[in-house]
Formats: sequence, C-alpha cells, structure tokens
Amino acid sequence: MNEENQSSSLLKRNLSWVDLAMVLGGIFCIYIILAVGTIWLIERWPHERILMYFNAFLTQLSFALLIWTLKRMRHWKWADFGWHSVPLKNVLPKILGLYALTWIINIGYAIFLYQHGLTPPNTDVYTKLLGQATWYSLILNLVLAGVLAPLVEETLFRGVIFGSLQAYFGKWTSAVLSAIIFSALHFQAYGFFPRFMLGMVLVYLYDKYKSLYPAIALHALNNIVATLIAASLPI
Repeated sequence: MNEENQSSSLLKRNLSWVDLAMVLGGIFCIYIILAVGTIWLIERWPHERILMYFNAFLTQLSFALLIWTLKRMRHWKWADFGWHSVPLKNVLPKILGLYALTWIINIGYAIFLYQHGLTPPNTDVYTKLLGQATWYSLILNLVLAGVLAPLVEETLFRGVIFGSLQAYFGKWTSAVLSAIIFSALHFQAYGFFPRFMLGMVLVYLYDKYKSLYPAIALHALNNIVATLIAASLPI
C-alpha cells in the first residue's frame, strides 16, 4: 500500500472525542465488571485459579467484541485498524533489536527496584497465572498471553486508540498517552514502567511500518518468553 492510500486509511480510522471516550469507557467497564464478578465468585467458589483464567480469557474476548462492534457500527475494514501486510524479512531484525532493548530496560528496572528493597508481589495475578509449571497451564498461558492478548490488544490500543489520538495530538504525545493507557489498564503498579516502555516500542513499530503485524509479533514474543520463564521451563 502506498503512502496516499495509507494516509486515507488512517483518516477513516480516526474516532471522534465522543467515540474515543466511549471506547475507553467500555474498556474500563469491562475490567471493573469482570473484576467485581470474579471477586464475587471467588467468595462462593474455592477454585480461584480457574476463575482467574476465566477472567483473563473473558477480558480478551470482551475486547474482541468491542472491536467487532466498532467495526460493524463504523463500517470499517480490517485495514482501517492497521492490518496491513508487511514483509517479515524487512521487519524481523528491527523486532529482535527492539525486543533486546526491552530486556535491557526490564533488567535495569529490576536491578533499580531490588537495590531499593522492592520485589514483585507474590499475590500479583500475573504471577499466579504464569507461575504454574504444568503443561496444562502452560498451554492456557501461551494461548492467552502469546496469541489472544497480542492480537486483540494491538488492534485496540495501537490500531484504535493510538490511531485516533493522532488526529488530536502530535505523534509522540499520542504515543505517550496510548502507552500510559495500555500500561495503566493492566492494573499492576510494579510493572507499570516496563510495560509503558513496551507500549512505546509497540507504537514505534506500528507507526514505522503502518502495520499491526510487527507490533503483534514483538508483543507475542515478549509474552511467550515471559510465560516460559515464569513457568520455569527451558526456552
């Protein structure tokens, strides 16, 4: 796709302030409703881990339904969300290089926190989900973190939110805002900064190649490696 067609697609993908506020409100409501529902069920059903998996999968499916609803109501094509093909050989070195950069940031951040006496909370939902070293839980985690989350979250946070914010702010202001939203909506204070930096890297890939595919690939790689490490299995 040439630059003129890409620009036209970007214009069709922009949301008004009202529409964007409704999308963000929908995302927030999905988190709150599912969180309250999960807490309510945990008090009545002792299988907490099953409910956490159910919450995680239902969150991604709810996001997918939000995207599908937006697509139907606005009569968008998938290309309007940023689903443009790009040759893998052209983007793979950049993906791997940026992934290495995120590791450097994560290690530096972990060292900084450790030196100040801070450690990840054992009760964190991601620790509970990713720390179960069984093949059954590993498959569930890989499907959730390595497939569903990259596909759905990149379409929503980069394709819809970042793409729409660019109509009202400059590129980097939009990148910062979308990365903040992406990290904050994970509701994990300890990992806010590295997830924010990951969001910035994902925005950079999306903006550079005008395609979601490179961002999805890096997001998936990041989550798959994190899943295998948390499960204490060899990569």
